[in-house]
Amino acid sequence: MLSDVKRITLFTGNLGSGKTELAINFALWLKKQYARVGIVDLDIINPYFRTRIMREELEKIGLRVICPPGELAGADVPALPSSILGVLEDERGQGVFDVGGDEIGATALGRFKPYLPDGSYNMFFVANACRPFTRTAEGIIEMLRSVEKASRLQVSALVSNTNLGSDTEPDTIQAGHAIIEDAARQLGLPVTFLAVHSPLAREMTVRMPDTPIFPIEKNMMPPWAAGSGLF
Repeated sequence: MLSDVKRITLFTGNLGSGKTELAINFALWLKKQYARVGIVDLDIINPYFRTRIMREELEKIGLRVICPPGELAGADVPALPSSILGVLEDERGQGVFDVGGDEIGATALGRFKPYLPDGSYNMFFVANACRPFTRTAEGIIEMLRSVEKASRLQVSALVSNTNLGSDTEPDTIQAGHAIIEDAARQLGLPVTFLAVHSPLAREMTVRMPDTPIFPIEKNMMPPWAAGSGLF
């Protein structure tokens, strides 16, 4: 699926792009191949979809989860622990970063630029063509550029993640992927994979046989949806 896995993988994208879900699924995928995998929660934007919510479950699986400790775990103003540097400097381990949406969240990542030299990381911009600001190739490009400017880091590739939650249909995914591929062509960047909820992965593989498909499981759930059957 991915031919160029770096030791550090950064997931960024606008609010509602699905990057937190992707970061968790990607970290779990890495854990099948590497003994030491850490996932860093740098999301200071969305109070409902944050890696830290899944901390206990992920640590049981063997992932190292880095997020603000104790009473600061739910804070909107991040207390960034020094253990983040441990993930960045650990040459024996893999690190996955869930970076906050839009350029505001990317600014928090920018402080770690000295530890992210060119070639040492992949930064994936997650695009969902069903979200308000990324419905067009132009919107995706504008949002991506703002993230690069704020973080002072370069996006390596796009991740195609068009979805409408539980209402997602294959036609929706395929149409959104075409928009994201158009943006990628204009940017001169690859689309590293198409993320698809696992129940739809087989059909999308048949429909799009030349597209790398990354099946994902849904781990995150907003508090109002618990027990509702919506997710």
